[in-house]
Amino acid sequence: MDDAPGPLHPTDDDAGRAADLAVAFVPGVMPGKWFFRWRDRNRGRVLAERPLETDAWREELEAGRAHACFVRLPAHPRAGADDLATLRRQFRAVELYAEQQVVVLPREHELTLLDEVPVAELVDEVLLQEPATLPERERLRSPEAAAADAPLPPIRHARDAIELVAAGLGLVVVPMSVARLHHRKDLAHRVVPDAATVPVLLVWPQDLPEEQEELVQDFVGVVRGRGLNSSRGAGTAPAREDGTAAGGKGRTTAPSRGAARVPRGPARGAGGRAGGARGGARGGRRSGGRGRR
Repeated sequence: MDDAPGPLHPTDDDAGRAADLAVAFVPGVMPGKWFFRWRDRNRGRVLAERPLETDAWREELEAGRAHACFVRLPAHPRAGADDLATLRRQFRAVELYAEQQVVVLPREHELTLLDEVPVAELVDEVLLQEPATLPERERLRSPEAAAADAPLPPIRHARDAIELVAAGLGLVVVPMSVARLHHRKDLAHRVVPDAATVPVLLVWPQDLPEEQEELVQDFVGVVRGRGLNSSRGAGTAPAREDGTAAGGKGRTTAPSRGAARVPRGPARGAGGRAGGARGGARGGRRSGGRGRR
């Protein structure tokens, strides 16, 4: 007889205990503080953490390996394909916060002289991503320049693109938490202030068993900052898909550590310092430099 232990149940935790709630999260999202608070409020219950290596979160939910998942939507979702309205036809979803995008570039790149890098500064750069992911840049380019783009090298994940940036093949614009996740000493990142923000949501299936639905609703309450006495588990109405409790006003929850807030007003140093740096950067450009055509 084979005495080797069998595989864990999809929703078991790392210690092999059957999980009451399993929550997955895409790369860069850091929900640790919410996990801690939920466990503190639910002593005796087991929460399994499911960090994902890619953005393939649908498979986790559909296969039952997670009851809920922190996900990102595209900064520019396609209507009827990957927008929030389409997502909610299949899943329940609560919007949490919006994440800024940054450009990842070699540490010696001239654009590191700027405090922030507007989209206009990226027009002449090679970007290691599909043009549709940054339409703000495409609107500033001529049709001839767009037609002259070389084919992209094979890129499976953001990590691949960042490795290519380190190799000097171009630049890439990603959510700030992704840039921090794949930080390297030879790379830097700068906020792209006029790029669209990336929405982060908590998503779960519409057909969860009642017990799991109650636990997910309680977790939603933790994430959105509701007190213990007003949580779903205490008998209040469940969170609506727009992120508010039924009959009440929604609250804006601070993003997790590593996630970027949307700035209120002009960024510090975005005036004379950035302008002066930009002039210096432009004046020092050389044709054929790293990361440009």
